[in-house]
Order: sequence, then C-alpha cells, then structure tokens
Amino acid sequence: MGASASVSLCSDPSSLRILRPSAKVSPEPIAPTLVSEPELAVSSVFGVAFETLKEGGQMVCGIPLVLRDMVEYLDKNGMHHRGLFRLCGSVVRTRQLRKRCDHGERVDLEHEGDVPTVTSLLKLFLRELPTPVVPEPYCKQLAAMNQSLRENLCHLPDDNLIILSYLIHFLSRVAAHSQSNHMPVENLATIFGPCIFQ
Repeated sequence: MGASASVSLCSDPSSLRILRPSAKVSPEPIAPTLVSEPELAVSSVFGVAFETLKEGGQMVCGIPLVLRDMVEYLDKNGMHHRGLFRLCGSVVRTRQLRKRCDHGERVDLEHEGDVPTVTSLLKLFLRELPTPVVPEPYCKQLAAMNQSLRENLCHLPDDNLIILSYLIHFLSRVAAHSQSNHMPVENLATIFGPCIFQ
C-alpha cells in the first residue's frame, strides 16, 4: 500500500474499508473460466491464495469467510476456555470439517464444532496458506530498525494487511482474557508466530 491508500478498522468487520484514489467503484464482470484438473477448485479454501479466495467469492471485506467463521465462533465460545490454542482438537473431526469447507460447504460451527477442534482448524488454515500472512520479503522489512513498525506494515499487500489486522485484533481479545484462558501475549506469539510468518 502506498502513501495514498488508507485502511480503517472498526470492531465490525463489515465496516472495514480500503480507500484508494484510483479504485473502481463497481467490479467488472468476470468471464467464467474452466478449471483444469491439477488446479484447485474455486470452492477450496485451505491452502489457497487470498487472491483466489477473493475471486471465488470466499472473502468478505478482505477476510476469508472460513477464517471469519472460526474467529466469530471462538470469540463467542472460546475466550474463557482454559488452554485455548494449546489443546489439540480431534484429528479426525478437524479433517472432516476441513474437507467440508473445501467442498464449498459453510459449516455451522455453533452446532458442529468444539473449541479445541476449531482452534486446530484455524491454525491449520494459517499454516497451509501458500504465502504466509506476512510474506518472506516483508519479514526482513519488519525486523529492520530504520523505520517504525507502522511504516513497514504499510508496505504489506492490502489483503495481507487486512487479515493481519483482523488476527491481531482477535488475538488481543484472547490475551485480554488470559486470566481464564491462560493464553497471555507470550504464549500467543509462540503459537501464532510460525503460523503468520511461516
């Protein structure tokens, strides 16, 4: 993002906006394309680039739908769950939910999920991204001390910056409940550092 772009974040993900002077107001219609055998189907969500998720209608306001569903579920059900993100969910159940998501199904986590399985699914989603939330070239920029962290973050691609901001807001809410969930910032950094930076 250049100096002429801005990001505004609110507690409601639907209020997230990226403003650019040259941005088009309405999208151009996309011609349907055939997917060849080795390519991922549009409905796949795990291991798929943000750009592909966006083109397949799997993102809303810059946030992948599956990520939003998991965060909303954990916001509601996991904030006071002791050992949140440290306890692994059922491998079989995690695999089943992932498969259903990859077949284009919106899974109702409220009725079909449990906290450990959804946390495992969330970490799996981040680990399997073809390019991490903070791509390799930007990791070095973030570590450089010649600019502020805020200035360096502005160089991230738009989708990555929106998703990183979304995750940071979520993880800060988790840390705010560390008395009950035993997940202070240090523990969250240990778990999510490798997922976000790979």
